[in-house]
Amino acid sequence: MNQTSITYVQNGEHKTISQEQAIHMLDSIAENDMQRALVHYLKLTDANPDADSLRQRFYDTLLNMYMFDELLELSDKRLKTVPNCQIAFSSKLNALRHMFRNKEAIDMLRAAYLEHPEDYEAVTILGNFYKDEGHFDRALVSFDHAITVNPNYAPPYWYRADLSKDNGKDYDATIKQIADSNTQNEYAHYLHFAAYKHAEKQKDYQTAFEHLSIANGLKRHTIQFDLAQEIAIDQRAIEIFNADHLAQFHHQKKQCEEATHQSRLSDNGLRPIFILGMPRSGTTLVEQIIASHSSVAGGDEYTALANAIMRVQRASMANNPNAVDVDQWLASLTTPDCIKIGRAYEHNMRHVRGEKSVFTDKNQFNHRSVGVISAALPNAKIIVVDRNPMDVLFGCYRQLFGGDGAPFSYQFNELVHYYRSYNSLIDHWCNNTTNLIMRVSYEELVHNSTQTTNRILDFCELDLEQACYDFHQSTRSIKTLSSTQVRQPIFTHGVGRWKTYELQLSNLVSEAKKAGLEVA
Repeated sequence: MNQTSITYVQNGEHKTISQEQAIHMLDSIAENDMQRALVHYLKLTDANPDADSLRQRFYDTLLNMYMFDELLELSDKRLKTVPNCQIAFSSKLNALRHMFRNKEAIDMLRAAYLEHPEDYEAVTILGNFYKDEGHFDRALVSFDHAITVNPNYAPPYWYRADLSKDNGKDYDATIKQIADSNTQNEYAHYLHFAAYKHAEKQKDYQTAFEHLSIANGLKRHTIQFDLAQEIAIDQRAIEIFNADHLAQFHHQKKQCEEATHQSRLSDNGLRPIFILGMPRSGTTLVEQIIASHSSVAGGDEYTALANAIMRVQRASMANNPNAVDVDQWLASLTTPDCIKIGRAYEHNMRHVRGEKSVFTDKNQFNHRSVGVISAALPNAKIIVVDRNPMDVLFGCYRQLFGGDGAPFSYQFNELVHYYRSYNSLIDHWCNNTTNLIMRVSYEELVHNSTQTTNRILDFCELDLEQACYDFHQSTRSIKTLSSTQVRQPIFTHGVGRWKTYELQLSNLVSEAKKAGLEVA
């Protein structure tokens, strides 16, 4: 039974508070002293072993702080005493995944499956791990087992849709499940996204789009998204990191390059390559090409940079009695804070890079932090992937993103205005930085892959290697929605794909034209 209260000793006196009060108290402490808060979390969870909400918050905090080793140790310790603790089980999986120890996670899930074959959620997670690793047949078996155990659990219908070996049969099964009222509303969108994909393979485009429209509408109702707030964030980045501010960092970087041994900025030989672009623009393809190089460690969509900025900002403002707000802090970044951000980021990426000095990072929200990258990471390279706007917009609309990822993509007007705001910010960075950013056209890459790959490797200061041209043969783990596509040689059938649905997308075209986007 879940314990609803927390007991602890303060000044020799025993006290009791609710878990919610304890979490609020520790969150308040964390605002000024995260390490102290973590110590209290550890003490309270040890003293109150049944406090599930507190334990979940503690483990989530460790994950968000990139303290993967500590999370793995604690969750493993918990599982040894309470083998069926789902919080510890899920947290250990998260830690292993973030530490690029997928084989251990798969072994752990397989053992759980053998013990509890009726656990359809766990076997679905196993299927996704197999998919990340490129073991598509094993993934398909896992998803099929989950559906057999619980046909009303909709996620595996979607996860397996691009792996289907009998599209007609799978389409019929998905339609049958849609008609079954037992499927929970919170999962119904998975079925319609899957039906869209199956109908498209059947070339029944009208029916496919009908399912896609329903899927997007259902998904949009499950998330909270404030378009105005997102646009305001982009606008503040432009205002804070204006031309003068960025020029200051460029001068600082130039001094670093000219006299590295005298520079106060971190220069330990680490070279991050940031890959920016809207979802479905081709960023995973570009990363796969670069990460196939023997000198490069392929990254992930970590929030490592945002976490580093947040931690340094929080510490800086907590130690300043005259602390200003976050925007003012960013507008007056000091060299010591830049050094701290760089070091915190490099530490966060330690499991990504391993022993290699060059590594990739394609988190989709890094496009808002180019100013900080310019200031804090003097060796960084940034590649921006551009693609036909309509292919990007439709590419987002036709995709179900994990969790609350890309929340702007499920409604035409939000999608268009988010894209326009993103593009304005990218143009700002490109117009006000020097030798930091390279723009790559997706269309140019797929039509002239060798020449474009050569230019990318040259920009990244990497020798030409055949593996970069045979990127689809790489065995590295790929944790993005494009994991199946980038295990194929370059193809061109994605260019102009939106035109298949040109009639159905007339409203999206109108929105794009009104926003001043090029429609072609």
